[in-house]
Amino acid sequence: MPIPHMSPEFLPEDHPDLLENTDLPAKVIRVLRNACFTRLSDFDNMTDIELLREPGMGLRDVRAVREARARQKLRNGDKPVG
Repeated sequence: MPIPHMSPEFLPEDHPDLLENTDLPAKVIRVLRNACFTRLSDFDNMTDIELLREPGMGLRDVRAVREARARQKLRNGDKPVG
C-alpha cells in the first residue's frame, strides 16, 4: 500500500518545496524524512495534532513547519492562510 504523503513525481534537487531547501532546522528535516515526508506541501492537509503524532515531533517543530510553509506560500504569491 503506498504511503499517502509520498509523491511519485520527481522534483529537481533545487525545488523550493523539498524539505532540504527550506529553512527548517536539520533536526526537524531528519525527523520528517524518517517519517517518509519529502515536501513542505505534504503538511497542507494535516492538522497540528497529526503532526505531533509523528515520532520526534514537538510543538516547536510543528510551528517551524507551519511558519516555513507560510513563508513559502508568500514567496510564491499565494494568499496567506488563517
